[in-house]
Amino acid sequence: MKFLAKSCSIGLAVLLLLLLAQGAGRAGDQMPASTFTLKSLKGENVSLDHYRGKYVLLNFWATWCGPCKVEMPSLEALYQRFRSEKFDVIAVSNDMFGEKVVRPYIEANNLSFTVLLDQQLKVSHQYGVVTLPTTFLIDPEGNIIGALRGAEDWTRPNTLSYFEDLLRNS
Repeated sequence: MKFLAKSCSIGLAVLLLLLLAQGAGRAGDQMPASTFTLKSLKGENVSLDHYRGKYVLLNFWATWCGPCKVEMPSLEALYQRFRSEKFDVIAVSNDMFGEKVVRPYIEANNLSFTVLLDQQLKVSHQYGVVTLPTTFLIDPEGNIIGALRGAEDWTRPNTLSYFEDLLRNS
């Protein structure tokens, strides 16, 4: 377990260093995020385009995924700390049984960020997701400026500092 925690921490550090080295925000350095529309737990059609103008942490996960369950509380804490006109979190569920299994999990864990249902894995395939969790950071112009495969503790001091700087400088 210590090895997993260290490798996840190292993974995030590498992601953040790559983003900082690339100047995460310079034109030409990013890959456009594929647009999509999925149903939310509220039954609404939600499009990624709706979030233009914000940084979006796009997280692919499932209720049956152990590492996903480990990271969800820290993802909620990150969301609570930084949610604003500049930042949002979208969690895309890969559960084939959809709302039937996702809603009880979300309610039991008091998760308040937007949760979308990708039962057919169409959006997951669009983004090349092969392991869960997988998280993408999308800039306000709709470009992917970072990707992380595997669980992360989103409340680590270096992670919080990264998001503070990112949002302060945007």
